Amino acid sequence: MNYILAIDSGATKSEVLLCPVTDDPFSKAKARLFKYPFINLNLLGFDESVKRLQKIVKDMAKAAGKGSIIAIAAGISGARYEQDRKKIASALKKASGIKSVSILPDTEIALAAAFEPERRNCGILIAGTGSILYYRDSSGSIQRIGGWGRHIGDEGSGHWIAREALYRVTKHYDGRLKADRLAMIFESEFGIHSGNIIKHVYHNGFEISKLTKHVFRCAESGDRTSRDIIKNAAEVLLTHFIPLKKKKYTIAMAGSLLTEERLLMAELKKSAKKLSPNITLVKPEFSPVWGAVKIAMSNDKAQMSKE
Repeated sequence: MNYILAIDSGATKSEVLLCPVTDDPFSKAKARLFKYPFINLNLLGFDESVKRLQKIVKDMAKAAGKGSIIAIAAGISGARYEQDRKKIASALKKASGIKSVSILPDTEIALAAAFEPERRNCGILIAGTGSILYYRDSSGSIQRIGGWGRHIGDEGSGHWIAREALYRVTKHYDGRLKADRLAMIFESEFGIHSGNIIKHVYHNGFEISKLTKHVFRCAESGDRTSRDIIKNAAEVLLTHFIPLKKKKYTIAMAGSLLTEERLLMAELKKSAKKLSPNITLVKPEFSPVWGAVKIAMSNDKAQMSKE
């Protein structure tokens, strides 16, 4: 049996799908899903990113059987520029011997999973560790808003939420506002307190996005400060829609924050009715890794037609 290898790699993990080429390739019962470490071109660089991809391909080739993988499509976080994607694809082709290799931005496979290529005025709002709006306009052109990374963008993302929590906790230390619950959780879970927070954040390389889930849990338990952070996150996520200029769009929600955190989803929908009434928010039928399957199948057919 022949297989398609589909990869969706974000900032925290990689989902790998080994999908048999059958009459119904989108049968979830027949595909095998694997988990691997994240691949982010911006954070890891070219060599490490390729090394991790080669590891996945080598493992999946063993699982599928020699020569059984006929096409690869991988959505890679941070692979924004075409020249980088071409270099990665060339390295994988050389290492694996597989002719049909597509390296794409993770946003592109998410869009392919949610909408067919002929669909217009549609897009995906991704909120995970980062955030971005990626959409297809009325002319069929692809546009992107946001996705500038944690230091200069990613509003409403997991990193943004964690950073907001830190802002409020430091103000709590100063006596400028109350954030008792968050301050207590940060100390009990991570040993962070007023005497060492600067050392943790500036000198020890503390990964502040680890705080995000604790903000949600505090919010769910009724903590007003945490709930306010989540409400603000929903509102700044909606600023991604400003350039759509009141045109009607259908936007699918993707990323761990919008698929796993019900409180943010509820706040987003509530705020969208008031701030972005032209936008219809939907839940995609397939997760982004299935978009990679669609693209791999399409590219493999194109390759065979050339031959």
